[in-house]
Amino acid sequence: MRIALLGTGTMGAGMARNLLSAGHEVHAWNRTRERAEPLAADGAVVHDTPAEALDGADALVTMLADGPAVAAAIDGLALDGTPWAQMSTVAVEETAALAARAPGTFVDAPVLGSKPGAEGGELIVLASGPAAARAPLAPVFDAVGARTIDLGDEAGAGTRMKLVLNHWVIALVEGLAETVLLAEGLELEPQAFLDVIDGGPMGPPYAKLKGTNMVVRSYEPDFSLKLAHKDAGLIVAAAGAAGIDLPLATVIRERMGAAIEAGHGDEDFSATVEAGRA
Repeated sequence: MRIALLGTGTMGAGMARNLLSAGHEVHAWNRTRERAEPLAADGAVVHDTPAEALDGADALVTMLADGPAVAAAIDGLALDGTPWAQMSTVAVEETAALAARAPGTFVDAPVLGSKPGAEGGELIVLASGPAAARAPLAPVFDAVGARTIDLGDEAGAGTRMKLVLNHWVIALVEGLAETVLLAEGLELEPQAFLDVIDGGPMGPPYAKLKGTNMVVRSYEPDFSLKLAHKDAGLIVAAAGAAGIDLPLATVIRERMGAAIEAGHGDEDFSATVEAGRA
C-alpha cells in the first residue's frame, strides 16, 4: 500500500519503520521536517506538506500530539474517500469533529503502547468505525501492532476506550510515585519496595519499569510527561461530560502539572514523582 503518514514524532517514527519493513510505501510529513528526515534513509519519502504526502495514497494515518494538531494537518485536504486511520489520542468531541470531515472513511484507531511498542510493532490498536473503512486499513494495523481490538462501527469507541485505559495507566504510575516518595520519607530504600513486589500479584512489570526510573532518577521518554498531562486533561473532561466525578484523575493532572513546571515536561511521565521532590 501507499500510505500517507502525518506525524513522525516519538510514536510515528517507529510506526513508519514498521510499515516500511512490511513492504508498504510510506509518504511522511511532520510539522518539523527535521524529525521526519531520518526516515528517508529507511526508504520513506519525506514531504513538505500534508497534501503532497496524501497525493495518490491508498490510506491516510495521523499520529500527532493532540486534536488541534490533527485538525491543522488535515485542514484543506481533499480526502476523496481515502481510508483514514486517526491513531492520535484526542478528545471525545474532537474525534466526533474529525469523523465528520470524512464520513464513511474515518476510522478512530488510537493505540495503546509507548515508544518501545511503536518501534517493535507491538502496539494494541483500538479500532472503531465503518467496517468498509476498517477492512482496507487492516494491513496498516497489522504492521504497527501486535493486536487489533475491534470496537465496532461507531467511530469514537476507540477514543473512549483509550481514555479508560490511560486512566488506569496514569493512576498506576502516580500511585507508584507516591509510594516511592513514602518509602524515601520513611528512610527506606525505594528499590527495596520494588524488590518485595517484584514477580508477585502486587508487582506488575510496568511497576518495575517505571519505578526503576523513579529510583535512579532517569527519565528517557517512552511517553512524555507533557503528553500524559494532556491525556489526564482529556480524561477529566470526558468524565465531566458524562457526569462522572473522578477526583483522582484531577489530582493526578495537578501533580503532573507541578512536575512540568519544575522542568520535567519532555521527560518520561514517570518523572511525575519529581513533583514531590521539588
